[in-house]
Amino acid sequence: MNRPVILCGGGDARYIFACRELCSIAKVYSYGLDGALGETIALNSLDDMRQKADILLLPMLAGIGLDIPCACAESLSCDKLSGHLEKNALVLGGRLSTDVIEYFSSLGFDVMDYFTREELVIKNCVPTAEGALEIVLRELAVTVNGTKTLIIGYGRVAKACAKLFDAVGSDVTVCARKLSQLAMAENDGCKALLLGRLADEAGDFDIVINTVPALVLTKQVLERAQKDCLIIDLASKPGGTDFEAAKLLGRKAIHALALPGKTAPASAGKIIAEAVRNIYNERRETDVFRGH
Repeated sequence: MNRPVILCGGGDARYIFACRELCSIAKVYSYGLDGALGETIALNSLDDMRQKADILLLPMLAGIGLDIPCACAESLSCDKLSGHLEKNALVLGGRLSTDVIEYFSSLGFDVMDYFTREELVIKNCVPTAEGALEIVLRELAVTVNGTKTLIIGYGRVAKACAKLFDAVGSDVTVCARKLSQLAMAENDGCKALLLGRLADEAGDFDIVINTVPALVLTKQVLERAQKDCLIIDLASKPGGTDFEAAKLLGRKAIHALALPGKTAPASAGKIIAEAVRNIYNERRETDVFRGH
């Protein structure tokens, strides 16, 4: 079996590193990226690609429609990429929109979302937590050591944040709806707060980190928060914060999306490449790429 051909279309800095990693298993072309590393072949035009790709690697997508986020000034859309794929190509992307899935599926391509891979989600938590800490270090006028941090939710990202902020000396409280999550947080050395008591206790914290993709930091909660507290919302759009109310109340609230790509692109790219490599190996076992 020959090495597969991968076309990476669009994305941020982490995909430059992902392409470099993937060169170990494939011939890799990139388009719409601001640079290339290793053996990646950077295309100035898609017309310069003389062979069709077995795998199309798309970035984490935001919003709806068929436009692809990319570093180049020229807009990039799915229809520009689809003509450069083999008939049985595999389309991989992160948090794919319904529009993108339906478009490529209608053309007969197999579409998979690598952000559903457990190994990626778990490993992505560390650069996300470190990115949140970086924001705090940049925005606060005091040391993190000695602060009080409230973390809303207790999923994977929240656990990584709790562990990191505790390690640098912040007094961490976990706020969640489920008693089982609060019990787990207490077992991990954190204090616990029921979500129903959030408004009553909001004024006790210097840092608030939300990981819940539902409106939990309402105007009522924000009114009771410290005036100089820092709110970091890590939840996917639209987040769990009433950002308009925060602005009116003078509370600093940052919707920090895609932190791994901003704070640790090399590590984040390696994680994405590993997920793609795992998918490729699994597909190869079922002869998806037979004949290439």
